[in-house]
Amino acid sequence: MVQIDRLFNEINPKVGDFTFDENVARVFDDMISRSIPLYSDVQRLLPVLSGLLDHPVIKVVDLGCSTGTSLIHLARALPDRQFELIGVDNSQAMLTKCAEKLDALGLQDQIQLTQADIREFEIRDASIVLMNYTLQFVDLSSRSSLLARIRQSIRPGGFMLVSEKVSHHQPVMDEALVELYFEFKRRNGYSELEISRKRDALETVLVPLSVDGNQQLFEEAGFQEIELLLKWFNFATFIARVGGAESQ
Repeated sequence: MVQIDRLFNEINPKVGDFTFDENVARVFDDMISRSIPLYSDVQRLLPVLSGLLDHPVIKVVDLGCSTGTSLIHLARALPDRQFELIGVDNSQAMLTKCAEKLDALGLQDQIQLTQADIREFEIRDASIVLMNYTLQFVDLSSRSSLLARIRQSIRPGGFMLVSEKVSHHQPVMDEALVELYFEFKRRNGYSELEISRKRDALETVLVPLSVDGNQQLFEEAGFQEIELLLKWFNFATFIARVGGAESQ
């Protein structure tokens, strides 16, 4: 059963003190569904895009897989396609929660889990690389090299799907969109105290770029076809595709 997120009602973290520990893992599925607009749309998008690939085996590597929601959704949505599903996360607490979900759903043999720093994890011959709300937690100095390695790992016709919190160049607009986001969280039952404490905890930990800042990084990494698929105020989902034959 999904546990309701009341984490920041219970704790008062220091600024920049957010970590994906056991406390976060315990309530993460509720936290992300109530905190990320269009989250369910991103999950529905993935099987549709995956189904367009003509790779005989669709190898999906989820960098920052957390509790495995994307991989689980993919495995269940396309049971007739042959997948190789790999989840990578640096948090053992998240992977433990993910493994519990896989066991409960009978998917433990279909998804491989690895604890690793995504900046060092070796990817080979991937059809799809996922980074949903992950790149924003990677230090800015490492993002370019990580994306370049990902680009080199993806087969022709494959793609990278990235969802991120984004910033905006105009301070007034950025502030307005942040306030609209906080209103979204209020509608989903978060108190002013919880919103304030979580914002403080994420300060300096989550560093967003603008839409064009992200797209520039993707271009510099060598992706040829980049599209903004979804945008809700200060959240965005991009696809960065590798051109070439759909199957090898």
